Amino acid sequence: MKESRLDGPLKLGATGMINTRSGGKHDVVVTHFEEGRSFELESTALPGTKMAIRATIGSRGAGSQITQGFEPRGLLAPLVGPMMSGQILKTFNAVLAGLKKKVEAAL
Repeated sequence: MKESRLDGPLKLGATGMINTRSGGKHDVVVTHFEEGRSFELESTALPGTKMAIRATIGSRGAGSQITQGFEPRGLLAPLVGPMMSGQILKTFNAVLAGLKKKVEAAL
């Protein structure tokens, strides 16, 4: 992932964009939000398929721990999911490090 942004604060219904290293720009929407606990972004990266990424935030000592999951959805998910999951999972470490910084800065 090259860049990701929301067009406002993180909340249910917020919209934004993900810019991938392969050159794709995808709109995202926050489809689940529990302040300080978890959120889910859904992207229509490919026709007939939605990609959902969920982050869960918890305490870990004096800091925080973020876990992330990926779920392909839609008509073509059984075909596209296995092809895309490897590429998406490779981006998680960098994304999680950035999320961790933002969460801890907000506390």
